[in-house]
Amino acid sequence: MDAQEPIRLGPQAILFADDDLVAVDKAPGVLCDASIDPKRDHLGMALERWARDTLPNPTGLANPQDGPEFRAAHRLDRGTSGVVVFARNRAAATGLMKQFQDRTVSKQYQAVVVLSADAAWTVGDSIDRRSYLRHRKGATEEVHSGGKPAQSHFEVLDIDGPLALVRASPKTGRTHQLRVHLAALEAPILGDELYGHPVDSLEAGVQARLWLHADTLEIVHPVLNERLVLRSCHTLGLQDGAPHESCSSD
Repeated sequence: MDAQEPIRLGPQAILFADDDLVAVDKAPGVLCDASIDPKRDHLGMALERWARDTLPNPTGLANPQDGPEFRAAHRLDRGTSGVVVFARNRAAATGLMKQFQDRTVSKQYQAVVVLSADAAWTVGDSIDRRSYLRHRKGATEEVHSGGKPAQSHFEVLDIDGPLALVRASPKTGRTHQLRVHLAALEAPILGDELYGHPVDSLEAGVQARLWLHADTLEIVHPVLNERLVLRSCHTLGLQDGAPHESCSSD
């Protein structure tokens, strides 16, 4: 996505919205929030434009001192697509962030990975990865000591040639955790330049992106105290030896 092109949120991009929170189906290549470049568009700014255009109460704030209109309760890497939740007030932000800190949320991802010759995976395989991770200089690595414990669970959904579609469930929330764990299993995510599969190695016609998608997020509404299951409208798949993305409205 062009960094200067304004991010537009169509009706399908908004998965849930009320006075306390908004769930968005993020496209790949979009930043969740502000970067060091103040002019660079991001999802928070796109939500502010969406609110002004569509909501009767755009700010959702009773007190102007309550802070910004939309606060990301968590983040996805720029290249990752899928479900992201934003709070619209301080109470919602506090409640959501506590759930992520306490690891009471449930997160599921889909990933298209490139299998090495030594990766003897079959459909239906269930794989756990536990390790210690350390993040520095923009990248994460597995270490024997000095890192933070990380745990991920993977289920093989489909295999087509050298590619596999997996369901990934992070049990902890370390930076780049799923990407590092899959690379360590000799199955780097398709298009993951940082961890073993450069974009320029993609086959012709395959979208140049990180093929990692946040498919489902389960939280408790921070104000209503009701369970919310937030599902993306998009899904990843394999067809004729190549990855593809489909939308529920297609």
